[in-house]
Amino acid sequence: MRKIALGALVALGLAGAAIASPDPMEGAYGNTVIVTNAKGEKSKLWINKDGTFKGESAKGEKFTGKWSLKDNNTKYCSTADLPANAPKDTPAPKETCSEFKGPHKAGDKWEQKDADGQTITVEIVAGA
Repeated sequence: MRKIALGALVALGLAGAAIASPDPMEGAYGNTVIVTNAKGEKSKLWINKDGTFKGESAKGEKFTGKWSLKDNNTKYCSTADLPANAPKDTPAPKETCSEFKGPHKAGDKWEQKDADGQTITVEIVAGA
């Protein structure tokens, strides 16, 4: 589950905003970001302006975490929260980063590489 969730989060590296917007992630707020991997599995993400997100894996598993843009808005980085039911010795999830090539808005669909170098499709759908 964690690999799917983190891979989906990396996909948001391109989920940006309309060109005129000062916030490169504006296009993701209030919308649903759908990430489809090479196997056709779809994960959903809901990005918040406060640097947090919620998600749902292709298997229906829910997850949360934090995101940020780094290196002068050239990288999208995210860290999933450790689930409350994780075993005691489970290490905290590590931050993953991908290239940020925004901006994007609701209605946009594109391909990019995930953290493992696999091609994925990312789409921003209007509404949450």
